[in-house]
Amino acid sequence: MIAALLYPLATGFAINGVLAGKYEAVLWLVGCHAAQLMLTVASKRYDTRVFTKVYGALAASVVARSRADGLEPARVVARVALSREYTVFLEEDVPRVLYAFIALTVSLSALAFLEPLLALACLALSVPLLLVGGWLGRRSRFLNKGLNDRLESEVRLLSNDNENRVRRHFEALAGWRIKLSDAESTAFGLMEMLVIVLFVVALWQVGTAQEKPQAGDVFAMFSYLWRFVESLDQAPILIQKSAKLRDLDRRLSSATA
Repeated sequence: MIAALLYPLATGFAINGVLAGKYEAVLWLVGCHAAQLMLTVASKRYDTRVFTKVYGALAASVVARSRADGLEPARVVARVALSREYTVFLEEDVPRVLYAFIALTVSLSALAFLEPLLALACLALSVPLLLVGGWLGRRSRFLNKGLNDRLESEVRLLSNDNENRVRRHFEALAGWRIKLSDAESTAFGLMEMLVIVLFVVALWQVGTAQEKPQAGDVFAMFSYLWRFVESLDQAPILIQKSAKLRDLDRRLSSATA
């Protein structure tokens, strides 16, 4: 992740070096790309081995504990399915959280080096963004609880021959998911409105600077602004997934304690 996030800075150094006739600056770009390539291949091979074992161990523990507690088979099956979602969160979404955190840190550090005013502008956005994120977190916790309550009873409901109850069950699932999607899209829209302000500030700063920045610096500057924005774009999804994980953790802890 760090190698990938340093790529724009290495590219900026390479551009400035080539334009100045210092072609050895290209080695920054080559080294960064080589490190990213080797680490990415290694992590992909390692992740699959780890998380397939995690799921197997967790699912077996959930089954054993649920049976010991005397839960009906339909409820045991539902909890095993939820444990799979828990593992998927660890495998796919936790790395996204780490990437977003690292991307924000690296982007702000690079912008502070390249153009301190833009780094301050990014920090200023943190206050309204935290307010939006807090609202989404509270909303998501409530909605995910309702959704998972339905999912946990799904096998039992589907084994029932009452078609009306089955239809109402899927209508209720759709309703919870629509509400989750609406909350996420609202938060995303509010965040993107702030992003527009950020890019206007960036363009104004570049255009009015007394000492015009080098081409490589401009490339790196806007690349890190995009990295910052991409991290923010992940926030609504990650907040919802975190709320879902809390609810799954509450349910599975009673089955694995």
